[in-house]
Amino acid sequence: MERVEVEKLFSERLDAPVSVNWLHQTFPGQSQETWLLEALVGDHTRRFVLRVNPPGGGIVPLPLKREWEVFVRLARSPIPVGEPLWYGEDPAWFGGRPYFVRAMVEGSTEVPGLRETGPAGEELRRQVALEHAEKLALLHTLDWRSYGFGEVLDEPADPADAIRREFETWRAIWEEVRPEPMPMVTTALYRLEEWLPASAPRISLLKGNNGLGEEIWRDGRIVAMSDWELASLGDPAQDWAFSQGLLDLWDRDATLAHYQRVAGYAIPQDNLDFWTVWTLFKAMCCTTAGLRGFLDGRDKRAVLPAIGFGVARVMEQLLGVLVTMERRDAAGLLAAMGARQLDEAAAGGPGRK
Repeated sequence: MERVEVEKLFSERLDAPVSVNWLHQTFPGQSQETWLLEALVGDHTRRFVLRVNPPGGGIVPLPLKREWEVFVRLARSPIPVGEPLWYGEDPAWFGGRPYFVRAMVEGSTEVPGLRETGPAGEELRRQVALEHAEKLALLHTLDWRSYGFGEVLDEPADPADAIRREFETWRAIWEEVRPEPMPMVTTALYRLEEWLPASAPRISLLKGNNGLGEEIWRDGRIVAMSDWELASLGDPAQDWAFSQGLLDLWDRDATLAHYQRVAGYAIPQDNLDFWTVWTLFKAMCCTTAGLRGFLDGRDKRAVLPAIGFGVARVMEQLLGVLVTMERRDAAGLLAAMGARQLDEAAAGGPGRK
């Protein structure tokens, strides 16, 4: 990303002289390029987030404009997000790659002291878990129709239809992105289809990818929810299944109980178990999707084959094992693996990023 290109673009869009003070890309940021920048706009210093499709397209195989449209609607709702400023896909900028700009919200994806031992650390983890549960309850009980989310996201007829649509959508994506026949995944999909929950408590607006390290925190509160590329309308249990360590941060049962009190409905255990295993398949779809740009020469980043051929193969083998088990046991094994990774990351061991 060239600073001069950003200055020209922002000057044109903001109709004022723009001088970039600093510009850096977030890490790891493989699904989309996400750039943070501070600039002098006229006489005022402002901070922005610039989100750009990678050269070979996003690892999440959904259009960037879809995420932009979600942000536009969220900005009119009680859900905290950075203000969306503009979307573009002009060939004059970034080689014609789609991009959008939003205002930066001051805060951090990290909560200082979260891994401290002793009573103070335990209390902080409790507060963080409950705060996140309350924000998810706010999201999942949002009247998404009144904010127009049905205009940009596939609208199910009822909760059972939402579950079936999620399955069919991502099965079709898998058929599109897989580089070769993978019989083990085909077999796993038959088993996953047998495990599909019959229904859900409601149809909710889902974030799709949330949890520790995903949101912006300030003074112990979530001040912005970021990365909506996997947003959908469906079973709220899905967001808990893909909450990246949130359920293992403090007390799993107490965290869910607090969410259920605030939201006003229960999360069926069978649903949570299914979506926990499903999330592994969905993640494998995304890691594999990144191969397309690498194999056709559009995106030569070495990380793409590393995750597309390496990480995805590990996921394939794990998925093959999980679908030979009972659904509850498979979900329990994944949860235990996630908790172990969290502990290792906190200790600076193998799971640390």
